[in-house]
Amino acid sequence: MPEKIKVFHLEDYKIIRDGVRFLLNQDSELEVVGEAKQGEELLKVIDEQDMDILLLDIYLDGMQEVRTIDGFEICEIVSKKYPKIKVVAHSVYDDADRVARIMKAGAMGFVSKKAGYEELIKAIKAVHADKKYICVETSRKLKNINKFLAGIEDTLRGEDEFFSKREREVLELMAKGLSSRRIAEQLFITEKTVESHRKNMVLKAKVKNTAELIAYASARGFLKV
Repeated sequence: MPEKIKVFHLEDYKIIRDGVRFLLNQDSELEVVGEAKQGEELLKVIDEQDMDILLLDIYLDGMQEVRTIDGFEICEIVSKKYPKIKVVAHSVYDDADRVARIMKAGAMGFVSKKAGYEELIKAIKAVHADKKYICVETSRKLKNINKFLAGIEDTLRGEDEFFSKREREVLELMAKGLSSRRIAEQLFITEKTVESHRKNMVLKAKVKNTAELIAYASARGFLKV
């Protein structure tokens, strides 16, 4: 009988840990061998804990006053120091930027918490077989998932993406009150390119000026809080 795939679960909510452990242990090919609430707890036991897959939430203990290591940092540490352990990210935050970020940090799979447990099992088995996996729930919202997974493109683009990544970078700095010259310096582009992005965004948003553009973007959640 083949060995079971050994899964360690890093998740701050106990009810989710309990539910995932129960569901995964129903599959004869999987076994949850350990769990932790914080990244620090995982790092204390990782050298002694036998695991094939690390299933982790990308945001841990977000309501605590004392900052803890988040899933992005844990993913980078595990990927670099423990390459035999494959990472599957599990999060309610399934926008293109964060999915791309966790995959770049070393995760081989991503499953939205809005997806069913069948997707979680598929992801674990696919990643264990050295295949990259992004769940259907998230995939349907992405424009270029195949090129991203194939390594042809290094960013993910959402189907509902209104401004490009560079336009959003310019917009964020504009909202902070930076001049076109300062924005150009920070982004290592020309001032003319900054102005071109600004004009394109004004046209896309169908507004009259920069002030209206920032108000428009803020009202629709395009700007980070």
